[in-house]
Amino acid sequence: MQTLGDIAGDRLAIDCATCRRHGSYRLDGLMQRFGPEISTLDLLRALTASCRHQRGPGAKVARKYESQCLATLRLPKAVSLEPPVPPGTPFAIEVWDERGRVEMRLAVIYPLDGAIAAFEAVQAAYPKNEVTLRQACRVVRSRDRPGALNHADADPGGR
Repeated sequence: MQTLGDIAGDRLAIDCATCRRHGSYRLDGLMQRFGPEISTLDLLRALTASCRHQRGPGAKVARKYESQCLATLRLPKAVSLEPPVPPGTPFAIEVWDERGRVEMRLAVIYPLDGAIAAFEAVQAAYPKNEVTLRQACRVVRSRDRPGALNHADADPGGR
């Protein structure tokens, strides 16, 4: 069970759909008042004890036309460890097989400078494959498979 000391952030909020009350509390004030070891459920009960719709533990469930306290604790959002996605379309580095299909997508990179550097490294790592650097359907850089015939070489008459 989560305790007050486990919550990250500086504020938490309580909302009740029944009586439409709302409260926002600073975590440092709640820690001084209740201590860091109080569970979030006990904290919610203590903060909503004055609600006229609140029922004690073990009390009967509210009947069809009776009101009951629906207070909920809104905790601050957890810190995301995922890097933010920059705006724009990313660049993809793909290695192709001999049938002309994408064999593997090795990277999806946002800054063009980093994508070009990675493309050059992939060319060295896959010397026998066609490698492309694309942004959506636009090919930014491409290296044909070594030993493959170019379209101009296959048809010398240009037809």
